Amino acid sequence: MQFPIFQVPYLGNGLTIALDGIVHVVISHGFAIGAMAIIVLSEYLGFKNSSRRWESFAKDFLRFSVIIITGVGAVTGVGLWLITSALSPRSIGSMLRVFFWPWFLEWIVFSLEVSVLLIYYFLWDRWSAKKKKQHIRLGFSYVLLALFSAVLITGILGFMLTPDGWPWNKSFWAAFFNPSFLPQLLLRTGLSFIMGAVFSAGYCLATRRDADFRREALRLCGKVALVLFAVTAVASAWYLQSIPSRFRTHAAFAILTSKLSQHPELFYLINAAGALILVAFALLSLRGSSSILRALLVPALLFSLGFVSEFERIREFTRGPYLMPGYMYSNQVLLEENPFYNEAGLLKNSFWFNKTTDNPDPIKQGVYLFAQNCSSCHTISGINDIKDRVQGRTEDGIYVILGHTREMVPFMPPFSGTEEERKILAHFFFALSEGEIKLGAPSRFAPLAGSKNE
Repeated sequence: MQFPIFQVPYLGNGLTIALDGIVHVVISHGFAIGAMAIIVLSEYLGFKNSSRRWESFAKDFLRFSVIIITGVGAVTGVGLWLITSALSPRSIGSMLRVFFWPWFLEWIVFSLEVSVLLIYYFLWDRWSAKKKKQHIRLGFSYVLLALFSAVLITGILGFMLTPDGWPWNKSFWAAFFNPSFLPQLLLRTGLSFIMGAVFSAGYCLATRRDADFRREALRLCGKVALVLFAVTAVASAWYLQSIPSRFRTHAAFAILTSKLSQHPELFYLINAAGALILVAFALLSLRGSSSILRALLVPALLFSLGFVSEFERIREFTRGPYLMPGYMYSNQVLLEENPFYNEAGLLKNSFWFNKTTDNPDPIKQGVYLFAQNCSSCHTISGINDIKDRVQGRTEDGIYVILGHTREMVPFMPPFSGTEEERKILAHFFFALSEGEIKLGAPSRFAPLAGSKNE
């Protein structure tokens, strides 16, 4: 089935999905798993030690976390479905056919998560001390549900990078329990608890004035962060080894981009600096050194969020030129479709182009060819502007590049279309770079209206 192509001006499709996805991952991992685990553990310590300070800390932090989890986390999760369904419908459709039951089960688990979280929050004061154990068990059941949701999603996301033999044998079990499933699950779990520990320590430093309790709470956060940092370090190395070497070589470029790719040492220096900051934060938390921790809080927050963003960026970028290796390119063209389009033509066999275009001129043809082939990563006059990539090149040079994208840039998909269509797109790019096409109101296919000579 063919879907209409939509493009987000300036930000581009890929970055739009990524921004929503990163916010959702930070909340669903850092708060829904990591911070909530510390909240329930704090409630348990309050019950075990008959400590009103632990009880008060857990209750206050829960109120803050519930607002973020339900108000932002749930909305960005639903938003991710909406955005990807509009901007990358073929990939979502294909993934649903492969992982219908895990995703169906994940939706049920997500609904249970929200329900249990709200029950846990609203029953805090209503259940008497005799029911405190049941209330704590309810909290731990929420954390387990959140972890189970992570298990289901990790199998699906891991498949998108390491599908194992699925493109050939179509085995569900090989697809779900793919080579990167377990290391990625451990990596996500470790990052979740590290973020949760940093968030909890930050909340404690900002809201607690009792020095003795603050030291106790910080020690708890430090223990969690230090142990899970060790798990994350091992899982990171394991995860990188599970990725095929042809993808692993793109990891540094994914973070540094083309502007800094000539200095790969920066990739390792920045990661080493972040690791040292987080270890120092954990060790100082163990000592309860709140004065020094305040100075390290912002860097620790930034690096913990940065590591999550880095992981998601590497996972998404390194699998290029594929959305699903061995099956679908990043522009949502199936591998088996590409030879057909190269022989029979992309425009002629694109339902939505012919349905919405009565008198296609070369500009409209170029706009659609760009939308289908390039818009998953590039924009026109926005971030990762295609004009910057072709600036200063001749039309013939652009035509040759379009025919050798895989040889020149290994994470770019091959051009889909006939030789004539490749000439049309080369002419369109050359006209863009020369300023012969002006921007107009956004349309269904691209934010271009026509040329200066119209």
